[in-house]
Amino acid sequence: MPDARTRQYGVSAYFRHLDVAEEVCAAAREDGFSYLFGSLHVPEEPEGDFGARMRRVGELAQRSGLKLVVDISGPSLESVGLDVDTAGAMRDWGVHALRVDYGISMADIVRLSHAIPVWFNASTATRGDFETLVEMGMRTDEVGISHNFFPKPWTGLDDAFVAEQTAMFHEFGFAVQAFVPGDGVLRIPVGHGLPTLERHRDLHPVAAALDLHALGVDDVFVGDPSLSERTRRAWRAFVVEDVVELEVRLTADVPAAVREQLRRVDRNRTDAAAAMVRLESARGALADATIPATGARARPAGSVTVDNDGAGRYKGEIALQKVDIPADPTVNVVGHVVEEDRALLERIGPGRRVRLRLTDA
Repeated sequence: MPDARTRQYGVSAYFRHLDVAEEVCAAAREDGFSYLFGSLHVPEEPEGDFGARMRRVGELAQRSGLKLVVDISGPSLESVGLDVDTAGAMRDWGVHALRVDYGISMADIVRLSHAIPVWFNASTATRGDFETLVEMGMRTDEVGISHNFFPKPWTGLDDAFVAEQTAMFHEFGFAVQAFVPGDGVLRIPVGHGLPTLERHRDLHPVAAALDLHALGVDDVFVGDPSLSERTRRAWRAFVVEDVVELEVRLTADVPAAVREQLRRVDRNRTDAAAAMVRLESARGALADATIPATGARARPAGSVTVDNDGAGRYKGEIALQKVDIPADPTVNVVGHVVEEDRALLERIGPGRRVRLRLTDA
């Protein structure tokens, strides 16, 4: 494993979507991003002066305080008037590193590494490839390791392969990066998200990031050009505040003390229940509150509940149901996590901090 370090997050910019990139980059630091990802080999990008467009992306990165990583293939350097020997000039354009994909020889990778930091494709590189490059003299002090993303549906990777490749590069001492899809503007030409894992193609980007971290991936980039405004809020809570934010629609009147507690940041108990998220501090905070029973109701997955006066020492416990649970007269159902956030609820593990954003039905 790499030494303990702060996780890094990135967003992407493409020539076709430069207007979107300007808006995204302007708020990138506020949203917790420290990297910008760009590519020089998207065949569907508009024709014209690629060098000028690349410099524009570099300007956006520099103005926003982002480290720009550019994906390149064998012929793509030519599109901006450079080659392996002159690629270091891209540092003057605001480029921090080049991610080498296909069509670049090992000898050229070694040469590139002495002019500009090089990032590797974690989805295709083998242990032997990497060891050979090191023996050939490649610089490793600023190496990056980055999984692919996959525009075409059904072509993304599975969990086991990502975990295996990530573990291999951890043995070399490197942090590993992978992609989640966006849910705002989606990149041309397919428009079906740009995830590393196939099962993430239509998943909430924060839920996908939680999955990648669980597989050992250190850093997460959004592959598509933007996040929706709703998801930006959730992303910012997760990355900047280390909080999973869930929108909860209240479906019953609740005492003022309970409503106040529902609004407070809390955390899942460290001895996490399999069937529900039990918010740790609620029982203590509501010990003296009056919480009348409101009638036994079934608790389908997503239900938000508070234990009422009939629950004895459990009175005041607030829980978020992960599975369907039968009715209990000592438990009041007060709302539900909206459908858009159910994937987040399913991924709240032990000790994870949670904030509920309340709306009235």
